[in-house]
Amino acid sequence: RSVTMAASMAGQGGGTKEVVRGSGARKESPVSLSEVFEGVMERVEREKNVSLESLASLHFLFDKVFEKAVDIVQNSCVKRVVGETSGRELFQVKAKRSSSSRRNRRSTGGEAQQDDYLVLPFHYCSCHAFQYEVINRGEMFLCKHILAARIAKALGMTMTVIVNDVLLAQVLLSY
Repeated sequence: RSVTMAASMAGQGGGTKEVVRGSGARKESPVSLSEVFEGVMERVEREKNVSLESLASLHFLFDKVFEKAVDIVQNSCVKRVVGETSGRELFQVKAKRSSSSRRNRRSTGGEAQQDDYLVLPFHYCSCHAFQYEVINRGEMFLCKHILAARIAKALGMTMTVIVNDVLLAQVLLSY
């Protein structure tokens, strides 16, 4: 039901799509979260703007993760690294380390430290949340770093660095 509501909010119709089976009977199938998300992101990229409708859809789909991703984008923490010859790209997303670690807060005088995370477009992030919440538990669709990279790219808000492909490979190996 949540996905149906999100699909409706995302302008995907009533949240279901018709599927024609071999017998000619039509059966409604639910729209996947991925399809809703991709539809919203296509609109954001096309308009180079996050409309109120897209904002509501993304907030509904991702809630606090969306808020954190927006904060990352607004603070210009998304770097797009592109291979000079190959055109391959990856993203480095700088984000505050989780505030749950008291030891980290004490050692830095209470200020949150920032880490760089590797995001591959757009199915992998080197952060703990991606490994644990997305892959292991399946509780999240994607982490805040992937969402921030997608939003920043769609809005043209990344700092783009073009590097030699050998350097790009070294960056990948360093994670």
